[in-house]
Amino acid sequence: MITFTIALHETTLYAQRKTDSIFREIEKPTTLLASNSPIIMEKDTSEMSFFSFEEGRAVPYYRKFVNTEDSKTSTVYVCENNSIVLSTPDFGQDAIYSWKGPAGFSSLSQQIRLEKITPFQAGFYNFTIKKNGSTTIGKVKLMVKERPKAIAIGGQFCLGEPVKLTSADAGVGVSYRWTLPPTDFSAYTPEITVENLSVGHYTYYLSVAKNGCKSIDTAKVEIKNIPVAIANNATIKVGQTAKLEAHDAGNDALYSWKGPFINTINEKVATLSGLTAGKYVYVLKVLKNGCASMNISTVEVQKDDTKASAKNE
Repeated sequence: MITFTIALHETTLYAQRKTDSIFREIEKPTTLLASNSPIIMEKDTSEMSFFSFEEGRAVPYYRKFVNTEDSKTSTVYVCENNSIVLSTPDFGQDAIYSWKGPAGFSSLSQQIRLEKITPFQAGFYNFTIKKNGSTTIGKVKLMVKERPKAIAIGGQFCLGEPVKLTSADAGVGVSYRWTLPPTDFSAYTPEITVENLSVGHYTYYLSVAKNGCKSIDTAKVEIKNIPVAIANNATIKVGQTAKLEAHDAGNDALYSWKGPFINTINEKVATLSGLTAGKYVYVLKVLKNGCASMNISTVEVQKDDTKASAKNE
């Protein structure tokens, strides 16, 4: 929240007797300029006072000390979707305050609060203070700065894979920062790659800043375990049946085998028959929760020397 306060400084001047015509001349409303700094400037940039009237005397009330970028209007900047408070000085009991601003805004309070500022609320906020027949007016120019959009993209990854985090393009002149609380991790590019994360869930924070305004978004990352693909090897004689069996990878696991005389079966066990003498290689693939691993099993088929020996006899 930004508090925007009008700067006033009371000063002592001697009363002077004036004619009625001069009274009317100096009774004109004067402009009270706003300041976004609590420090009163040593130099009075307006050199203007207004007077209240009592029994024919002009009594000085305040001198306006102004801290502003120009001589007419004080300007304050606020980021889109922030809140801001604009206040006039407190003129005490019986003072009447009035504000008017963009989009039909009006208020009778000394202090106004604007919530979740939008560009439609930018513009001039004019105020009037009336007391004891005197009127003070002023205005504040409210400038709304665009807030860059932060869109962070994470995802699901398998253990051992590089994790890629991406930010949507937030435009020219934008700075990016990635963090992973409570660690001290930080990175400063729209796209980053993180490696060597353990199985689990992570929340990365993306901060996008421009011209003093920033937005934050989070990217959820899940690192999933990889199922283990392990199976036995087999050695058989010609005419025998070989059996390859994958180790159980848990619920929802899918198994597939590829190799000679076989092509993808969704079973843990592959049964092979009718193989001639030789060595055969089979690839086991296990898939679970989008992550997969592979391993190789071999089947060695040997000649049946017993039959050959019996025939020779």
